[in-house]
Amino acid sequence: MFIMLGCVCNAGYSQNHETVIKTQAMEMAKAMLKKDYDNFIKYAHPKLVELGGGKEKMRPFMDTLTNRMKSFGAEIKKITIGHPYKVITYKKELQSSLPQTTEVSFLSGFIIVETTLIAISQDGGKNWYFIDTNFYNEKKLKETLPDLSPDLVIPPQKRPKIVTPEKQTESN
Repeated sequence: MFIMLGCVCNAGYSQNHETVIKTQAMEMAKAMLKKDYDNFIKYAHPKLVELGGGKEKMRPFMDTLTNRMKSFGAEIKKITIGHPYKVITYKKELQSSLPQTTEVSFLSGFIIVETTLIAISQDGGKNWYFIDTNFYNEKKLKETLPDLSPDLVIPPQKRPKIVTPEKQTESN
């Protein structure tokens, strides 16, 4: 009886983590779409913020990146967050990963980028930081975040899909 109760409690606890991860990842995605970079940066892992020169330098960098994209006719239109994989406890952190799909429009169509977000909590699952594996290769991740669990699910990077108006009409 106690073993069964323990399993049920543990499953509920893990489910709660998955809900919080997905909710916070969606809040981060909304901040990116609204170009609310101050809110977006609060979800970035502190070590990566530090690598980027701190919050004060990251904000102007993101503004510049957005303006550069706009000058090429590109804009992030949609970000979809998938369901988190199993939550792992490793070196006093909770860790998981989850799929993310980003649609970027450009002059003659759009690009669909499927990537993986790594989610890390240092406070027992209350707050989560996210790392987009599209921007950091495995070697850089291991150098910057040596406490990543080897059991973390990080599927291989997929090639971006380019959808032009011709391909859209063909698939309709």
